[in-house]
Amino acid sequence: MSRPKPFGPILRNSTLALVIVVVIAMIPLRIGRGMAQQSTPLDEVSPTPAPILLGGGGDGLPEGQRLVEPHSAALGPEAPVEAAVTFSYYRLVATAFNIRVSTTLYNYTGSGCIYTSSGSDNRFVAPLLLPDNSTIKFLRLYYYDTSVPVDITAWITRYQPGVTSEDLTTVDSYGSSGYGSTLSPEITHTVDLTNWAYTINIAPNSFGPATTICGVRVAYYAPSIWLTALPVISRNSP
Repeated sequence: MSRPKPFGPILRNSTLALVIVVVIAMIPLRIGRGMAQQSTPLDEVSPTPAPILLGGGGDGLPEGQRLVEPHSAALGPEAPVEAAVTFSYYRLVATAFNIRVSTTLYNYTGSGCIYTSSGSDNRFVAPLLLPDNSTIKFLRLYYYDTSVPVDITAWITRYQPGVTSEDLTTVDSYGSSGYGSTLSPEITHTVDLTNWAYTINIAPNSFGPATTICGVRVAYYAPSIWLTALPVISRNSP
């Protein structure tokens, strides 16, 4: 008669086999977790953004995004090369301006453009609503000019109401070939709303459609957020 085999070796062999099976089963799981950790979606990564450099844009457009506009030779100097994360524009079409004298009459030609038709004063004015401590850099004038002897003029003025005023920068239309835009010289003026109010003024300097104003654009650096007086900057686009 044969003797019964002991169960010890069988259990030990079964336990070892079970451990091997479990370890083998866990290998794909650990590999899968490692792969998942290495394939984080790019939209969940937040790298530090590189600064945008100002270059050939004329009045602050980022390098490589220059606008090609009429009369490019008269667009003025280039903006300084520096970080432009807060570089902003304040834009107004001509219809956003008010007449300065009630007897001034004007006609609308379309696309936001107007011209004076009659009156004793052909000046138009609009508030320049920038945050306190902004830095004004450029004023651009948009126009339609076919008048040979007369140019359109735009300028920025600051006022101490009822006390005094000061013109900060000015720009004239260029040539007489029709639609175009021109850029003022570069300035560096810090907006002071505690003591001054700011306006943009335009003078067609003649009556009739030959000197039609279409709008303006002010280029400026916005202040740090904790220095901003106005919570929202209104921009009017054509």
